Amino acid sequence: MGALAPASPGRDGITIEGVGLASIQGDIRFVEAARLMGAQITGEANRLHIRRGRWPLQAIELDCNHIPDAAMTLAVMALYADGTTTLRNIASWRVKETDRIVAMATECRKLGATVEEGADFIRITPPATPAHWRAASIHTYDDHRVAMCFSLAAFNPASLPVRIEDPKCVAKTFPDYFEALFDVCQADAARIPVICIDGPTASGKGTLAAEVAQRLGYHLLDSGALYRLVGLAAGKAGLSTAEDDLRQPDQAQRLGTLAAGLQVRFDGPRIWLDSVEVSDALRSEVAGMAASRVSAVPEVRAALLTLQHGFRRLPGLVADGRDMGTVIFPDAPLKVYLTASAEQRAQRRYKQLISKGIAANIDSLLADLEKRDHRDSSRAHAPLKPAEDALQLDNSGLDVEQSVQQVLNWWQGKTVFSGN
Repeated sequence: MGALAPASPGRDGITIEGVGLASIQGDIRFVEAARLMGAQITGEANRLHIRRGRWPLQAIELDCNHIPDAAMTLAVMALYADGTTTLRNIASWRVKETDRIVAMATECRKLGATVEEGADFIRITPPATPAHWRAASIHTYDDHRVAMCFSLAAFNPASLPVRIEDPKCVAKTFPDYFEALFDVCQADAARIPVICIDGPTASGKGTLAAEVAQRLGYHLLDSGALYRLVGLAAGKAGLSTAEDDLRQPDQAQRLGTLAAGLQVRFDGPRIWLDSVEVSDALRSEVAGMAASRVSAVPEVRAALLTLQHGFRRLPGLVADGRDMGTVIFPDAPLKVYLTASAEQRAQRRYKQLISKGIAANIDSLLADLEKRDHRDSSRAHAPLKPAEDALQLDNSGLDVEQSVQQVLNWWQGKTVFSGN
């Protein structure tokens, strides 16, 4: 990646810790091949520094007997070379996790390359121009190296998407490979996919969003939790969230300042505020009502906007709330508006509270829910409503799995790979 991608502002290439030029690992000789192609590599006792040098890369012809496995990476680097690259003496590729010569040739062709393969060699001519590159869904053959190698195709000059069909196969040698990759590269935020799931309270959007995010390996934004956190933090700071008090400009400004300074950490279903876990406290009815009130305060909404945008990170985001598709991520390619009847939602909330040993009254829950719906849909700033291009999903008669599958089906239809 250091040889392919230009350095971001303030960075000077990639540093790899834990291996240096003096290493006795056989694959250290991959450095020689990368340098032949134009990478600038320097090293110390226990680290390597890599940055982009010659561009495009230099096509090479190389006997790879000394680095047969690592040479697979050269096959993908060849997609960025000026000319045809030939890798020889790689017959061992055919007797690994899969026939790697066939695998590399097949997947490189998907991207637009011209490939010739033989008993012990592969010859790769890259796409002639950026316009000749193609978006591709990469089959990994349950081979960790295939998955990792072709992740480099994402740096293609046409900025076309690349799908790795079975990313979890990297677990054999590098379980957190993709997390590490995303940590050291930057992407145009507008190109990072977002799925918005909006809807009224107790519609099940939190559960649905969490399940979809888990299936796709995306980050999760529970925007409702942010407003609950503001309400909780206000209580701890002695700030009132009563509706009459929130109409006072000074009080609204204080809440906005409080929201802007939230020290929040999300870890799966657990949430911390100022280093204290508050996951259970946020799910109380009191916290929910406070969240509904403070979410109507423009100063609070403005303060949380930057925080919410910050959740848009590689590889993607599933965001649930009430204005994700209308205000926060209006460019999201998939917007879902989830709903159910008020009676059905009240029943769900009742069962949820009872299961946690919390006393509840169904009539009171229904009244509070209808009041919250009215407040959320009638507020002047970012009222609850479906985005114009949202797909509506009434889950009154659906279980969680059916709802999840519907959203995944819609998402599949939105991608360039939907026909694959």
